[in-house]
Amino acid sequence: MRILALESTTEACSVALYNDGRIVEKFEVAPRQHTSLLLKMVDSLLFEEGVSKHELDAIAFCRGPGAFTGLRIAIGVAQGLGFGLNIPLIPISSLAALAQGGLRHSEIHGENAVFLSCLDARKNEVFWARYSIQDGYATLDGDEYVSTIEKVAEILNGIDGLHSSYLVIGTGTSIIKKLNEPKLNFVDSIPDKIHYPHAYDVASLAVKEYRLGNMVKAEQAVPVYLRNNVTN
Repeated sequence: MRILALESTTEACSVALYNDGRIVEKFEVAPRQHTSLLLKMVDSLLFEEGVSKHELDAIAFCRGPGAFTGLRIAIGVAQGLGFGLNIPLIPISSLAALAQGGLRHSEIHGENAVFLSCLDARKNEVFWARYSIQDGYATLDGDEYVSTIEKVAEILNGIDGLHSSYLVIGTGTSIIKKLNEPKLNFVDSIPDKIHYPHAYDVASLAVKEYRLGNMVKAEQAVPVYLRNNVTN
């Protein structure tokens, strides 16, 4: 199985290749350069791995939430490849990719790890969701939200005893810290770059979805903004 993964929902841009059990990634923090970088990174990665585009089984892409421009770029490239190669696409949440990356890098492993993934949504809001770990994969608990941090606290405090604590990860971490909630833990040992979604983790999650048959045709790929008034 070979799956190409694309991620460009934040200032970071990355591509990854799942190649029969092995994942390799190219990652760069490059604001406003996604348009010129993404396809070059794809071509470079496939060349280095000796894999032809025609050997790919599917294209995975981060479907959001995230920056409007970044989402459109990733989906556009994924659709172009999907149409051209006549292969399916696998949409993956940027928030799920964050949690999967947190599991990959943190010391909190296993079924007890619970992540609060958050991305800076601007306008004093964050995109966020809760993820538990099931069979090694980040699994959504509840819904994905876009809200003020006060609303985050309200929702979390309304969850009676579901989770005693959360490991917070993502570009919205500095905003969430303002809550001073005792159930929110911030692990400083996590590298700064893991606070961006990574194509590596998009690829990892896509393998599960591929095996479950959760794929779409190229024309069915749509972004998830979580709100009507989108921002770059």
